[in-house]
Amino acid sequence: MERLVKFFNIINFGGKKELSQNSEKYFTAAHLKSGESVHALQVEIKKTHKSSHVNAEYADIHTHQGVIEGGDIKVKHLKGGTIRANTVSIDFMENGVIEANHIHVKSLGSNNSLTASDIIEIDNMEGAKNSIIIKPLFDIEKLGKLSTLYEKIIFYKKEYVSALQMLEKKRFEVEKQVLDAQLCRAKIKLLRDNGTIPNAELMVKVREFDILSREYQKLINMTDSLREHIDIAMEEFKTHTVRSGLVRHEKVICNCAWKENNKVIFTLPKYNLSHNPSEGEYAHEIYLWYNSELLLDASGEFGIKINKKS
Repeated sequence: MERLVKFFNIINFGGKKELSQNSEKYFTAAHLKSGESVHALQVEIKKTHKSSHVNAEYADIHTHQGVIEGGDIKVKHLKGGTIRANTVSIDFMENGVIEANHIHVKSLGSNNSLTASDIIEIDNMEGAKNSIIIKPLFDIEKLGKLSTLYEKIIFYKKEYVSALQMLEKKRFEVEKQVLDAQLCRAKIKLLRDNGTIPNAELMVKVREFDILSREYQKLINMTDSLREHIDIAMEEFKTHTVRSGLVRHEKVICNCAWKENNKVIFTLPKYNLSHNPSEGEYAHEIYLWYNSELLLDASGEFGIKINKKS
């Protein structure tokens, strides 16, 4: 049971009691009645009451209405019951609550809440008003460092794009005025060589061009500096990305067309992302995507991607 205790502690799905020395290894019954509870290694029950409680490493239940906490759980009909486990396999559920690492539902009715840290797979979507939630397990410290680098790089990239735009505009101004400035310099030199003081208009034009040239050079230096900062931060970001193991595998799989009024939610440390599939939408895989390429047109650090069913 140590594996289960660790799971519940990590994912914050609630308390988990270990089997006592008096717990049974195997328990089989037709009914688990009101207020009854069982702690066993392996459990097989036909039907559980809504106020019953099962704690087992392995459980196979036909109709469940109470509470199950355990490892690998199989239920044919989950009817208003609650399951907290490692892996859960359900034939049909309605008005139920599941919290697990991996959830597989053959037929999903209405008014259910499914929360998994890894994968939720649904073969047949029959109902509506279902909350399908992926709650990934993150190393908060590593994610925090990566998020800081992410924000820094995105800031530098935006500044770099802005600087490039100003640089291009300034370059156009310099190229437009360079010939005129050269002619003015030549006239000024010729006048001075002849002992004549150049007129103010020539001097002003040359001075304005010199100021423009210095501004252009400053922009060149700025873009070079920003590019250097981006390259350094990117290398650090790549290193932290590998260490953080931030290649995400969490997803919702639906092997049929979606019904409307169902919601897919990804619960993240700082915010949530959601997708509301439309009626008949063939969104086969809905998964969490991390903007590791640091694309500026991305909506944020994380996003939702959808693979359509072929």
